[in-house]
Amino acid sequence: MSTAMLYYLAWHEDDWLDEVLDRFPEINAIVPSVKTFELLAKQRESGEVERAVLVLNAAVEQERCKEFLRLFQEHPQLSADPLYIVGLKPEEEEAWQEAYPHAKIIVITGFAVEFDYDAVLARMEIDLEGAH
Repeated sequence: MSTAMLYYLAWHEDDWLDEVLDRFPEINAIVPSVKTFELLAKQRESGEVERAVLVLNAAVEQERCKEFLRLFQEHPQLSADPLYIVGLKPEEEEAWQEAYPHAKIIVITGFAVEFDYDAVLARMEIDLEGAH
């Protein structure tokens, strides 16, 4: 049976993970490593996961995040999956958007408590359901 899966990729727990867990009944929260990439690639290639939405928190370990994203860009299925990059500062947004034009870069300006997480999570939900 094939399924849809939301992968939350981060180096540590954070506010985004809390919000994602509140919205999605099943997610796979893991550290973005080579081993993780191999696991995700295997799940997609085998058909175990039919659709995936990837949420990468790039707040820390940015060079390692970029290395991880390079692997994704070279994979035919994973590179086509919706990608959200969160955790960036406003001044980092443009450079990341240029480097990853297919990604949805989500930057929180102002206070996090005022940010409309629900609007972003609703877009992720639409992507996960396969409606493009």
